Amino acid sequence: MSQQNLEEIYQKIKQQLGGSKRKPTEVVRAILDVLENARIPSEEIFATTQNFYIRSFQDLGFGDQNQARQSWVVASGNNFEDLMRAVINVALNKVGILAIKGDRLRKKSQANEIVEFLTLRARRRCTQASTGVWPDSDVIVLTKDKDGRFKAFALISCKTSDHSRNDSVMFWALALRETNIKYCLATMDLDDKFSRGDGDARVSGHRKKAEAYLDRVYSTNPNTIECSQVFKLNLGLAEGASPLLEDLKRWRQEVVPNFVAEPVHGGFLG
Repeated sequence: MSQQNLEEIYQKIKQQLGGSKRKPTEVVRAILDVLENARIPSEEIFATTQNFYIRSFQDLGFGDQNQARQSWVVASGNNFEDLMRAVINVALNKVGILAIKGDRLRKKSQANEIVEFLTLRARRRCTQASTGVWPDSDVIVLTKDKDGRFKAFALISCKTSDHSRNDSVMFWALALRETNIKYCLATMDLDDKFSRGDGDARVSGHRKKAEAYLDRVYSTNPNTIECSQVFKLNLGLAEGASPLLEDLKRWRQEVVPNFVAEPVHGGFLG
């Protein structure tokens, strides 16, 4: 994309943000929403979002460059799931694959069947009543079949670090296994729980369990040692997200063999 087009996009974003200071997470989300619709190459999403965030932070008078960079570090971590979703949508919407936030899907008028299918039925022993439990699903990946119905085929739990929550991820991987939907973890791995491989005596128990129970782990930690179940992503490079994108295309074929590869976007769900 030309520098002129990028500058036009930036000015549009800056105008939308206006003069009132917003939460860093809201700014990142606003930038990503515009970039998703602007046909930015998927490998440029992360770097362009970072550039626009730091520029707008200074241009709108919220602080200097050092303060802008510090704010970006916090904002990019808090918006990790939004960044992952944007990378998938920019690359794969054109071939009929849609990534949507799990909480947003639950509010969509045409997603009732999907929501019901993904909700775990739990029986409460104290009350002898049944309840529904929504899975840990930051990003749900959908496609449309030949009958025009959206179907989920992959769920991605997004974490910046471990913080003792990965056992929850393992639980949901097992709980959803009978659905045939792929369950994955995408992590920034800020605490190095997934970076060491089997050749290292310090390989973590979290990584061992993830290799056993998850369909895949994707880590943006540059020190990650890869194996057949753990892949390293570099969202700032061309082809840097290829392991994730290729998995999604293959899993769609496995889970929804009668899929339709027509362009989609979030508006299709009402």
